Amino acid sequence: MAIVGLSTKWQLYSSMVMSTAIYASETWTSTSKILKKLDVFHQRNLRKIVRVTWKGKVTNAEVLKQTGQKRLQDIVGERRFRFAGHILQMASECPAHCAVDWRPADGRRKGWTKKTWRTTFREDLQARGVNWSETEAIVADHVHWRNLLPIVPQGTAGSKC
Repeated sequence: MAIVGLSTKWQLYSSMVMSTAIYASETWTSTSKILKKLDVFHQRNLRKIVRVTWKGKVTNAEVLKQTGQKRLQDIVGERRFRFAGHILQMASECPAHCAVDWRPADGRRKGWTKKTWRTTFREDLQARGVNWSETEAIVADHVHWRNLLPIVPQGTAGSKC
């Protein structure tokens, strides 16, 4: 029986498991229930990789520190923030930009959920100390926008629409 090394486990987990788990997470509305499920899933997998059981009485924070990982909800929040920056940098005629600014004619949405993607994004902005009215100006300053993110995106290639 071959033993898989820790570095191989990390590569497999980050490339296959995490990418599948948070696929299209930029477009999710973040409810506390979803965020908790993400973190439970992430912590369970991290504990399995480093072979830490609940009997060891190791806290989640210690597991994250030991593995050098972040909470999955933080990763999703960063991805959403980066995605919003791309959308807001587009021309105002682009369908994606129009979708962010769209509001129903009667002012109310139909459906059971009260929280929207825009509400989630506004919470992200408030956590970083930015008002919605300042967003367009900050997005235009690429350096300032990237400094709001804990992780700076690698590439800036892409189209405007």
